[in-house]
Amino acid sequence: MTRAASSDEEENARAAEFGLRKIIHVDMDAFFASVEQRDNPELKGKPVAVGGAGGRGVVAAASYEARAFCVRSAMPSMRAMRLCPDLIFVKPRFEVYKSVSAQIRDIFARFTPQIEPLSLDEAWIDLKGTERLNGGPPALQLIRFQKQIEEETGLTVSIGLAPNRFLAKMASE
Repeated sequence: MTRAASSDEEENARAAEFGLRKIIHVDMDAFFASVEQRDNPELKGKPVAVGGAGGRGVVAAASYEARAFCVRSAMPSMRAMRLCPDLIFVKPRFEVYKSVSAQIRDIFARFTPQIEPLSLDEAWIDLKGTERLNGGPPALQLIRFQKQIEEETGLTVSIGLAPNRFLAKMASE
């Protein structure tokens, strides 16, 4: 066993002994826009906004390509179009987003029952005590977790691990 592996095992044993929490913050990347790009290959690599394109419309989500032009969620659509003239607006499909969210939560449940959803695309997950169940320390579980989500949904996810929610959220950004 390498010294680093031994050190990791000792740290995990100490954490378990003192009952330290292992909190994950999961945030799906540009969720609504990513689902639209996944489902419509013509949108891949293009600036996409989910929301209303009209005069009183609002951006519900923006792809990373749109974010490069400073287009953000909750921004008035007219302002978003001024910032990004090539922006493609897509009407929201909330039933599809709810379905994908349920699929992702099913993946969470394979790892632990300690799940606290925050929204369709974000959740807190407590991995305390799951090392034996999931076959390894939390850092290894994160890799499996992320891979599972990406393989089964075709979407990317940001995940942060820490002993508390605040640090886990910071780590996922």
